[in-house]
Amino acid sequence: MKNIFFTVFVAVGLLFFGSQQANAQQDISFGVKGGISLYNINTSVSAGGFSIDETSDRRLGFVLGAYAIVPFHDMFAFQPELLFVQKGGNDSNGDDDFFGGDTELILNYIDIPLLVRFNVPIETNLNPYLIAGPSVGFLVSATEKFDGESEDASDFLNSLNFGFNIGAGVNFGQLNVDLRYEFGLSNIFDDEDDFDDFFELNFDVTTSGLMLTVGYTF
Repeated sequence: MKNIFFTVFVAVGLLFFGSQQANAQQDISFGVKGGISLYNINTSVSAGGFSIDETSDRRLGFVLGAYAIVPFHDMFAFQPELLFVQKGGNDSNGDDDFFGGDTELILNYIDIPLLVRFNVPIETNLNPYLIAGPSVGFLVSATEKFDGESEDASDFLNSLNFGFNIGAGVNFGQLNVDLRYEFGLSNIFDDEDDFDDFFELNFDVTTSGLMLTVGYTF
């Protein structure tokens, strides 16, 4: 709960700052976007000084959401977003893989990226830009598919997921294309679960990946 309150406090503060700057600039704009996501799961299991690391195959999902662009300088803007993002991973190497079978983990998140946008000062018909900033994700649902069987996996996962985004894009008038990479920063596995204590294992699970979106700014 402390993490949720802290995140909301920071988000509200940044939005207030951006809105104040936007009122001075009178140039705030809003948009919608959609596209694809390509994420994987990084797992590290350690016990007694030994560890096993495993990276899943990437899983194709989709992204859908809205954003605001709040200028506070000729070349800089604050870009908060509200996105529905599918994350997760696949492991389909057969019985010899880490999971022991064909496994798919489907993670649905509501993400709130808080980005700083740098508009590259180039005189051209295209307007390129760079973006970077943190994001917080709220877990909506989690489904694990193992050899064709599905089950709810949300009980084993944290409700919050923190990441850092870096990417680039280009404007074509009111249209834009955006490519970014999100680095997973927090352990999505619920390490407060009794499973860790019973088996004396430490699980560190993160999710990272690419997002490619097309947006329209009103």
